[in-house]
Amino acid sequence: MSAGAAPGGAAWRTASICAAEHRGSVGVKNAVSTVKYKISAGRPWFPYAIVEQFRRIANIYYLVVSALMLVGEQAPQLWVTPYESWSTAGVLVFVLVLTALKEGVEDLRRLRSDRAENGTLVLARTPAKGEVRWEDLRVGDLVIVRDRQALPADAVLLTSSAPNGVAYVDTANIDGETNLKLREPPAEVAHALGANEDARVVGTVSFEPPSRHIHTFNGAIRLDPSGAGSAPSELPLSASSLLLRGSVLRNVDFALAVVVYTGSESKVAMNSQETPSKMSLVERTINASLGAIMVPYLAFTTVSAAIASTATYETPYLLSGSETASVLPPFVSLWVTFFILYCFLIPISLYVTIELVNLLQAYLIAQDALMYDKASDTPAVARSSNLCQELELSLIHI
Repeated sequence: MSAGAAPGGAAWRTASICAAEHRGSVGVKNAVSTVKYKISAGRPWFPYAIVEQFRRIANIYYLVVSALMLVGEQAPQLWVTPYESWSTAGVLVFVLVLTALKEGVEDLRRLRSDRAENGTLVLARTPAKGEVRWEDLRVGDLVIVRDRQALPADAVLLTSSAPNGVAYVDTANIDGETNLKLREPPAEVAHALGANEDARVVGTVSFEPPSRHIHTFNGAIRLDPSGAGSAPSELPLSASSLLLRGSVLRNVDFALAVVVYTGSESKVAMNSQETPSKMSLVERTINASLGAIMVPYLAFTTVSAAIASTATYETPYLLSGSETASVLPPFVSLWVTFFILYCFLIPISLYVTIELVNLLQAYLIAQDALMYDKASDTPAVARSSNLCQELELSLIHI
């Protein structure tokens, strides 16, 4: 339903206020999701979590080494492997599965957090007055927010218990600013409705399509004179009347607002990025260090293969009981053998230790009584255990 056009040419939306017959015809559901792994988005948990682990150079390296060992076992005429393939492949699989399980547990926590937020109750008129879950709100519903309650969706302020219907909101969760922001409804609307959360509201609200710009908003509201009081035919709306999802109402008993953007179309949700795959500074440093280790490692391998391929004495222990001659040049065959032989210069147990330390640090953070906020009953939560080292490095830097 269009009621004009936005500056960019996109059609505006129009929603009936608190009208049961048109409820849900505009916008999307008010549920939000911050989970990382979604089948609908082409990111199933286990395969995607496994593939992600190959951002680590050591995992790629040990995958190559395991493949060379397996080929050496199955085709000894190519090269001889001094180790059984399971000795590295088994540890690699353990590391990959352990990390994938850790990622799955962290994503499950995000899912539970999303469900808790989406299931939060708020007083609303849909048009029946009563408490509804955030995820059940729709564009055009009226929400009645109390002092120190968070806004469940982007909504246009209509009136409040304060003089002139103004409201104050805390946007620290959105932009980090601790000073309260003043929000004002159209004066005519506030006068028509009065300081009454049960005021009868009949009309429509028109507004621009969803955008990620939190400081801009354009719209218009039309109140039917059959509602509470009377108002001009159409009144403009701006960002000064918009209450953003996640902001907290302060210093007023209640605020009455009409929902305009819900769920993934709210400005905060549009500014949030998909949950990224994060690597700590420690992991990036390890990647760089392993890259540096490869230089002497390849040098040792090359020198060893060159010496062994030109030696006049026999080396039967390299044949592992097989007398089959290699179909490859001696230098190439011996180079692969020594490449496998020196593979433990890069310890795969390093990542096992790192993952266990990450889990322990995340657990200690969650259990730390000094990081628990009694006022809001909120403990510290490590949403990504990979970044626990970043906290430690930041404290050292300070």
